[in-house]
Amino acid sequence: MTNNTPDNASILVRSLGMDTRKEAVFRMAFKMHTRRQYQLLESGDDRVAHLTIVDIDGPGGTELARNLHQSEPEQRILVTSIASPADCIFPILQKPVRMETLFPALESLLLDTPRTAEKQDTNVKPIRPDITVPVTSLHTQQASPSPAPQNAPEAPSKPAPVLRPEEVQYFNPDEGLLGLLKIAHRDQSISVISDQNQRAILRLDPSADQAAALIDDAQLQQLCHVSAGNLQMRAPRDGDSGENSSLRHMSLQSLLWQVAAWTANGRLNQKLQLNAPVQLKQWPNLTRLPMLPDALRLAAFLARSPASPALTVKMLRIEPRDLFNFLAAADSLELLRYNTPENPGNIVRMPHDSASLETEIPAAKRSFLGRLLKRIAGI
Repeated sequence: MTNNTPDNASILVRSLGMDTRKEAVFRMAFKMHTRRQYQLLESGDDRVAHLTIVDIDGPGGTELARNLHQSEPEQRILVTSIASPADCIFPILQKPVRMETLFPALESLLLDTPRTAEKQDTNVKPIRPDITVPVTSLHTQQASPSPAPQNAPEAPSKPAPVLRPEEVQYFNPDEGLLGLLKIAHRDQSISVISDQNQRAILRLDPSADQAAALIDDAQLQQLCHVSAGNLQMRAPRDGDSGENSSLRHMSLQSLLWQVAAWTANGRLNQKLQLNAPVQLKQWPNLTRLPMLPDALRLAAFLARSPASPALTVKMLRIEPRDLFNFLAAADSLELLRYNTPENPGNIVRMPHDSASLETEIPAAKRSFLGRLLKRIAGI
């Protein structure tokens, strides 16, 4: 089989044997990749996939891959596994999956031609049993001086956003709706937030990480910019539930993350300084939080080493408002480390202390995205 898929076409990928969490990680990786456009098909999508990734570590995983190959002999199959089964006839991508091996493996699979010989003891056509890709192959390929194919023109470079200190606006994260939510989260007490008419708008159960909204998102977003004097937090009482159909349940962390971004609205937390370093203590669980623009790139960058907001804008070529909203959301969940007079113990670790920081970052996420800084910063 030869690759007849143009470089600028969307590569459709099917997954088998994966749960939604694993699929979400691949979707984020595909979104980050720019050389080709990969798309992970949803379940029920009947389009023909260009290739299939099968996780064989689950029950019957190997059989999934074999059955697929028997029913679709021309389908390109890549399997992922912690180990390397000796009898596996498919290309293996070993876990933990890394950016620098995932995409070269996919490229190699797209260009692969199955061997003509067949094993005498099986009906499955043998495919090259392993893929060995140098760690630097992806970077070498991107940095090659040879001209790009005519059918895959490079996208024009994005102009660098301009951060003008005199135009930066600030907000107080301890005021308004966000401030009340942070108090509830700190005190771990069941409470209700009501508006100036004593109408309940949010029911909070911090110990269970649960929240229920009695108004829609548009109204909730408007309240993010209402004076704290027009809102109050009190103990629950009869009649606070309203109509059951109006209740929307979510995690309190998800609510804090979204309300913080809405409250920031392109403004910088007044506890942060443009030229003072900040750092992520650990990765936000982006698969369970409302997605913010460039959240994955920012998490990869700030989890590896401290950087000031001004430097982050310059290195990532990211819009300042998107950075400020992300910093506000991360700080609402106490995921940021930075120095302030009020909190002198929240010391930012400099790069030579990064070894101790890595113990706070989940291993699976760190192994997949830990080296993104090189790609993001172009170094």
